[in-house]
Amino acid sequence: MDHWSILPDRAFCFSREFAVDSSSAMRSLSNGIELYITRSMMIGNDGSRRKGVKFEMIKAPPAAMISLNFERMLRDLIEVEAVLNNVESLKDGDIVLVDGNLYGRLTHLVEELPLENWRHLPLLIFERLQNLFIKCREKKVMLVGVSKFSRTRVLCSALLNEKGVNITDPLFLDTEIINRFKQGVPGHSTPLLLGEYALERAEEMRIDPESYRKRYFRNIPESQVEWAVKTIRGVSEAPAIAMFHMTPTLGEQPLRVDIPASCLGIDAKIMDVRPYKFVDPSIVEPVVKQLLSGYGGREVYNALLWATDHEVRLGEEAVDTIYRQVIGDELGIQVEYDRSSRRFHG
Repeated sequence: MDHWSILPDRAFCFSREFAVDSSSAMRSLSNGIELYITRSMMIGNDGSRRKGVKFEMIKAPPAAMISLNFERMLRDLIEVEAVLNNVESLKDGDIVLVDGNLYGRLTHLVEELPLENWRHLPLLIFERLQNLFIKCREKKVMLVGVSKFSRTRVLCSALLNEKGVNITDPLFLDTEIINRFKQGVPGHSTPLLLGEYALERAEEMRIDPESYRKRYFRNIPESQVEWAVKTIRGVSEAPAIAMFHMTPTLGEQPLRVDIPASCLGIDAKIMDVRPYKFVDPSIVEPVVKQLLSGYGGREVYNALLWATDHEVRLGEEAVDTIYRQVIGDELGIQVEYDRSSRRFHG
């Protein structure tokens, strides 16, 4: 397989390393309300720990998928805000590892969430993420998304495209192609700069954001319309995302790594890249070396992310005893679960 690089020697190339992750829990209440608890954690190798927690209540939506999407987006939002709220304490030469991919969070900007008072949530995530990209560029902080597993097919699409076969959604996952042709050999794929690849109607967002808003965010409140149009137009200013897969050791499942182009010194915005292009592998070498230094084996793909994941998890005792009591005290009521929640959570 072309576009595969041998791994460099491991080395700590950044001054300080931070890892960010989140967890969440949902409980259905006896009055038809759904309670969501999201918690974030940002841990540094300097011993620092920064925590965040949010509580949200909504009227139970008509479809379970809406609840699942809402909970997932709340986690995305609190992770981005965990870094953004602490970005002033970061310095030139720091690296921040976020659990999960970055490009996928940009593509939330598709349509409104069918949930009263939260229809704007996809736009809010994009706005916060764009602010984070700007801050990291200004402070020269390396922002990296790390995914344990990815179902993307963009590398496969790009390889086929070089052979003259233009397929945007090929049959094979990137991980399948890597395993088939590299057979678990350690290394990393050539970074792909992702632009409009997964953003439908990207041209409309740039040229006529109000038209896009009317089509996909038509039910948001009038007070949010101006902000929504500005946010949609801002997609054209978001940096493209450099994505590559990395196999840390023989036989290991590839990790997916996402880095904003602006953190790599590449002046390329989403609208500049249609739909993707390969870039020089050497630009990600410091990040590869850093990730290799934190690799702890098959179950510990990154030591700091692993520790953050275990510490941020919301256990039943925290949700059903501590936070339940806190919420009840704040509202001045006893928080009663419905039968389904009582069956599993007491």
